[in-house]
Amino acid sequence: MKKFILYLFCLLSVCFFADTASAKTYVISADSKPCNGMGGSEKYNSHTKGYYLISSYLNKIAAEKGGTLVLKKGTYKISNTLYVAGNTHIILQDGVVLKKETTTGRSDMPAASSMFQFINGDKAKTEGAYGKHNGEKNISITGKGNAEINLGYADMEGKDVIGIIMGHNRNVKLKNITFKNMRYGHMIEMDACRDVTITDCTFTGFKPSGKYNKEAINLDTPDKNRNGFKSVWSKKDGTPNENVTIKSCVFENLEAGIGTHRYTGNRYHKNVVIKDCTFEKVQTAIRVLNWKNAVITKNSFTDCIPNDRYLYSFFIAGAKGIDFSENVFDHCGNSGKYLLEFWCNRGYAANQSIYAATTSKITEEEAELFLTNEAWDCGDIHVLDCPYEVDFTEMEEE
Repeated sequence: MKKFILYLFCLLSVCFFADTASAKTYVISADSKPCNGMGGSEKYNSHTKGYYLISSYLNKIAAEKGGTLVLKKGTYKISNTLYVAGNTHIILQDGVVLKKETTTGRSDMPAASSMFQFINGDKAKTEGAYGKHNGEKNISITGKGNAEINLGYADMEGKDVIGIIMGHNRNVKLKNITFKNMRYGHMIEMDACRDVTITDCTFTGFKPSGKYNKEAINLDTPDKNRNGFKSVWSKKDGTPNENVTIKSCVFENLEAGIGTHRYTGNRYHKNVVIKDCTFEKVQTAIRVLNWKNAVITKNSFTDCIPNDRYLYSFFIAGAKGIDFSENVFDHCGNSGKYLLEFWCNRGYAANQSIYAATTSKITEEEAELFLTNEAWDCGDIHVLDCPYEVDFTEMEEE
C-alpha cells in the first residue's frame, strides 16, 4: 500500500510539473501583429489594434490551458474586453500603458466598457456559467517598473467603465500596477472571489461620477436583486468575497478608496485585510459594509475630506469581528463632517429595503483596539448605539 501511494504521488507530481513546464511564454510589443489570424483588415485599425493583438494571445494561452504573456514598453489602446482564462499570467514591462479606448471607429462594433474580465472568452456570453468560487483560477497581472492601466476618465454614456472585473475567481494576484483616471465604475470590481492579493499598486485620479460612491476597489456580491454585478456569466448567487489582502498600496485623489456600498442579506465578505496602505485626498477612504473578521491596520490617512453626500471619511456598518488598529489620521473630516461613522447596533438600510437592515457586532476587546488609532485635526466620530466606549486617542501636533 505504501509503495502504491508513493507511486501515485510521484505520478501526480510528474503530471503537475509537466503541465507547468509546458506552459509557454509569449512576448509582444505594441507593433506586433495578432496571432491566429485574429483581426481581419476590415476590423483592424488604430482604435482596435491593441485589443486584437492582446486578445489573440490571451485566446491562444486559454486554448493551451495556461501560459504567460509579456507586454513590452509601449501604449496599447484597449477598445473591447480582454478575457483572461485560468492559469494566465500577464507581465507588464516598464513603460507599458494600457489605455481605455471608447470607440472602435466602426458603427457595427461598439466599444466595451470593461478592459479586463477574468473569464475564458468561450464562456463570456454563457448565462450563469459560474457560481460560488468555481470560476477561473490562478490569474496574475504584474507590473515591472512603471506600468499603467489608464481608464482615461472615460465617459461612455454613463456606463460603468471598469479596469478589471473579477467574479467567482480563485487565487488572483495583482502587483505593482498604477490604475489611473476613473470616472464611472471602478478600477477593480471584485465579486464572489477567494484568495486575492493586491500589493504595491497605486490608484489615482478621478472625475466626479455624480454618485459619490465609486470606489477604486469595489467588493460586492453578485445579486440579481441589487444588479451591482452585471456580467451575464455570473449566477448572481450572492456569494461574498473571501481572503482578500490589499497591502502596501497607495490611494490618492479619489472619490472612494476601498469598499462596499450594497449588500446581500446575511452574506458577509470574510477575512478582508487592508494593511500598510496610504490614503491621501480620498473623499471616502474605506467603506465597511457586511464584512466579517476584517483587519484594517497600520494605514495612514491624510486630507480625506468627505463629499456632500456621504459625510464621513470612514464608514463601518454590518461588521462582525474587526481589528481596526494602529491607523493614523491627519486632517480627515472637518466641521460638520465626520472622520468616522460607526453603526453598531442600528441598521444601515438607506435604499436597501430588499433586505433587512444590517448591524455591527464587536467584542469589548475589539472595541479596545480602536483606542490604538491616532488622529490629528480631524472631524468628529459618530458612534450610534454601541455598548462600548469607542473613540480615538486625540493627539496634539508637537
